[in-house]
Amino acid sequence: MRPGDTGVKRRVTVGHVLKPVGLKGEIKIVPMSDNPDRFAPGGKLWMLGDGGEARSFIVERVSEHKGNLKLKLGGIDSVEDADGYRGREVFVHEDEVPPLPEGEYYHFQILGLPVYTASEKLLGKVEDIFTAGEKDVYVVKGRGREYLVPVNEHTVDVIDVVAGRIRLFRMPGYIPEDPESGPDEEMDAV
Repeated sequence: MRPGDTGVKRRVTVGHVLKPVGLKGEIKIVPMSDNPDRFAPGGKLWMLGDGGEARSFIVERVSEHKGNLKLKLGGIDSVEDADGYRGREVFVHEDEVPPLPEGEYYHFQILGLPVYTASEKLLGKVEDIFTAGEKDVYVVKGRGREYLVPVNEHTVDVIDVVAGRIRLFRMPGYIPEDPESGPDEEMDAV
């Protein structure tokens, strides 16, 4: 949890329900997890019910289906039941995600974190993450500006998910040390 969280479990999206498949309650989902065991029989997955309450389901069967997955979840036993989950997010709770090796982070741990310059001035928050080549790029937005920060040993000094913050190294001409000024204004001052 981040500083200020009040014990609320964050949801980690692992899939998206496309539609029912067959007549016995199977659903077709787009998997969004790098963990191949996430959908194994006996695993627990969550979806929101009609009233917005989180409901857990145990995976009974799984098979590949045209590049996606076909799941049979306990408690969804008819095509009508399955159709009620069309378009829903499939998720697990943050505490159900296996830990990563030191220095590696899940996207859900990074999204929303504030990003500070080397001189401890707030640059903005991580609003999105995309992959370029083999590295992630953080999309940091703040003060009406957007910065693309490639994640490597030359750009990111500290990622502290417990304290809820990221600090960058100095990047003159690219990322301003004083976000009140822009990169062009800093270059003029050099």
